[in-house]
Amino acid sequence: MSPTDLTVEILREIRDEIRTTNQRLDMTNQRLDMTNQRLDQSNQRLDNVEHALLDLAEQQRFVVRYMKALSERDSRLDADFLDLRARVDALESKVFGRET
Repeated sequence: MSPTDLTVEILREIRDEIRTTNQRLDMTNQRLDMTNQRLDQSNQRLDNVEHALLDLAEQQRFVVRYMKALSERDSRLDADFLDLRARVDALESKVFGRET
C-alpha cells in the first residue's frame, strides 16, 4: 500500500467517523428537543398549580376575615344577650315581686 493510499484510507475512516458522530449528535439534539418540550409542559402545569394556590390563599384569607367578623359579632351578641337577660330578670322581679 502506498503512502497516498494509506492517507486516503485514513481520510475515509475519519469521514465515516464524522458522519457517525453527526448522526449521533442529531439523535441527541432530537432527544434534547423532546426533553425541552416536556419541560415546557411541566412549567405550564406548575404555573397552573401556582395560580390555583394563589387563588386558594386569597379564598382562605377571605374565610379567615369572615370568621373573625363572625366571632366578633358573636361576642357582641353574647354581651347583649346577658344584658337583656339581666334587664328581664330585673323587670320580672319588679312585676312579680320575686328575686331570681
